Order: sequence, then C-alpha cells, then structure tokens
Amino acid sequence: MDTVANLKEQTVTETPLLLIDVTLRDGQMERWSTHDVTVSGDAYSARVLRHNLFAIRAASDHGIDSVPKISITVANADSHFSQIESSVGFKGAKLTATFLFYDLIQDAAASESMVVFQGLLNPPDEILEETVRLSAVNRMNMQRVLLPSARIQRHCPWSFPITQSQRQEAINGGAEGVHSRFFNCGYSAGEAGGIGNLDGSGNPFTACNLTPADCVERGMFDQDSTSNVTRRFGGIEFVPATIRVRSHTARNRHDSIPVANEARYNDFVPIIYGTGWIEPPVVFSRNDGNLTRMEVLVANGKINQVVKVLVNNVEIPEGIVGRDMTGTGWWNLFADGGRNGGFNLNFVNPSGTPLGDPYGSMASLSVVVPNQINEWARAAARQVARGGIAARNIRCQRCLSGNSVQRQPSLDASRCLATHRMDPR
Repeated sequence: MDTVANLKEQTVTETPLLLIDVTLRDGQMERWSTHDVTVSGDAYSARVLRHNLFAIRAASDHGIDSVPKISITVANADSHFSQIESSVGFKGAKLTATFLFYDLIQDAAASESMVVFQGLLNPPDEILEETVRLSAVNRMNMQRVLLPSARIQRHCPWSFPITQSQRQEAINGGAEGVHSRFFNCGYSAGEAGGIGNLDGSGNPFTACNLTPADCVERGMFDQDSTSNVTRRFGGIEFVPATIRVRSHTARNRHDSIPVANEARYNDFVPIIYGTGWIEPPVVFSRNDGNLTRMEVLVANGKINQVVKVLVNNVEIPEGIVGRDMTGTGWWNLFADGGRNGGFNLNFVNPSGTPLGDPYGSMASLSVVVPNQINEWARAAARQVARGGIAARNIRCQRCLSGNSVQRQPSLDASRCLATHRMDPR
C-alpha cells in the first residue's frame, strides 16, 4: 500500500476520499463519506454532499497551517439526521476526518489513511427536507478556551463525578491534581478516603442537579454523614431577607433599604494573579440601620492573603474578635478560595446555622462599613489589595513544583494553562 504523499504526485491517481467518524454524546458511532466504502472493517455510508475541508488556511491567526472550522452538508432525505438531532443532538459530538486514496474498482484502500481534522460538532447550522449542514470547530482552536472559566450563577459550576473512576479521581485530583475537573466538587462517597453521602440504597449518587438541595443531600454543602467538612458548593444563590431596622437617633423603625449590587448572574468570577489592587463585584449587601454588610467575591481559586481593603477611599481594618469596631467597620476573609469554602457568619438563623452559600473554591470577603462611609443608595465602591493565587512554578526541566504563591503575573501562566488542559509539560 502506497503513501498519500507518493500518490498525490502521480498524474493519474485513485479516488481521493474523506471519511467522517462521529462519536455522539451517548457513545453512538456515525460514519459517513462521499461514497459507500468499507475501510478497516468499518462501513461508511454515502451521506456527504459537500464539505470545505480542503480549504486550509495558509496563515491562520495563530501562525499555524490548519483548518480552524469545517462545514459539511449531508443527505437527509430519510430524516436520519433529524432523528439524531431530536434524540441525542450533535452538539458536543467528537468528529474525526480522515483522508485516503481509494480504489473503487477493487473496492479497497489504495493508500494509508491520514487524520486531517479533529474537532467538536456544533448544533446543526441548517436542517432542510433533503439536507443538513453541520459545522465543527478544531479542537486546537484557541477561541474555544473560556477564561475566566467560572461564572456567577445559581447552580454549582463544578463537574460532578458520576462514575467510579471519576470519584476516585475526585479524591485528590488524580494525575491532574488540583487542576482536575472533578477536584473542586470532590464527591467520592464509597471510595477509600472519599467524602460525601450515599443514597438510600447505600450506593454512591450518579447524578446531581447542581442545586443547594442536591448538594446537601450528597453531603457536600456543609458536612457529610460522617462529619467531614465539605462546603464545596460554588453557586451563588443566597440573598438576605428584608428586615425592620432603626437607625441611630431615629425614632421609628423602617425596612432595610435595598442596596444595588454590582454582581450579575452570568458575569465571570474574577481570576487574579500576582499582588495588586482589584475592584471585585459585590454579591449582595444589606443595611441594618447603622451598618452595611456586604459579601464581596474576590477570586476563583485560593489566594494567599488580603492585604488592604478600601471602601470609598477609606481604609477598612481587618476584623478582630472581641473588639467593638462599629465606628470603623471591618472585613474578614471567610473563604480563602480553597477546596473547602466557608460561611459568612453575619447571616445566620436563630439557632446559629449559617444561611449563606459556602463559596467552595472561591475567595470571598465579608465587609461591614458604617453609614458615615457608605451611602445607602448604592453599593460602596471598594478596592481590595490581595495576595497572589497559589500557582505552580514553571521549571526548565519540565518538572513541576508544589503550589506556591506568585507575586509576578508573568510567572502565573502555568496555572492558567493547566486549568484549561494546556499544561506546558
């Protein structure tokens, strides 16, 4: 069998074929081509009508000769692809395009095969009675990298492990360590050294709706049935109730004045590197007549320390247990961004149980300021000087050190690459 490089130089060649292999999300395999052929025991149906795979960019935006995106039009007169889209869906399916020369007379491959494209399918661009147009994005396309990766949302953003191998990886991150997609959740009930609750039948849970109720049921919201501290929930759902308050020197009580919050659902959770000033979003705030209590979302990931906090250009001191700081206000870092979060104890029920969210893997501040500093009608403008995120050093021998705090943003590229599966190793 000859090579593709040799055959393409001949004056008369065999028929060039493009083989499309698609793995749907449920594991189902689809194989298409421009002709009905069988290669390596796999049958390919003649479904492909048009494609643009051979339109290779000579100079892409990233300086790489590659195909950033392909478009394929397939025959759909029998509604085959319409049924797949309605039952399973093409979005997220893995597509592999292979090129080879094929001898149609002998019904055999005339050359070796060569993979020319690998990517992920998008939802169908167009569905007609006779055709369906599909598109796929190259798996190496940097436009697919979403940074920051977490958003402010009600549901937990962390991936829930559903198989035994995933639960084993969730214990300590496996080979990926803290950069494993299952590390932040960490549900590993039923595994040696694991945490979390089992279901009513004594088996590990295999699904999660990513809500606080499901997180509590699985023992990952505060602590599990064996009293292991978890606090892994990463959603932001809690909003304090309106209360009746009386300000200093006021005669009558009134409802607490709502303060406009800056954080909005679907905004990104900040990612910070090095040491410097930031203006983090206020998740919520409430005035009790004399003080405004705020929760401030500092960063996604563990930070070393908060150095200084300013509200309306006034420095707020760190809270000290047992000292009356009503006149100056105070701040406390109740969640440092580690795997196990923490609760803001400014909001508890009569029995002392925290009412808020635990902010798993997110650094969060509780800031309390007096009325002299904060204007009731709006959220206070605040700046936070914070320490660097715990990151890994890049070593020239391609070995990785343990987590350490970096104070120069240029040294923190390793964490960004590893978080998004582009480890410099």
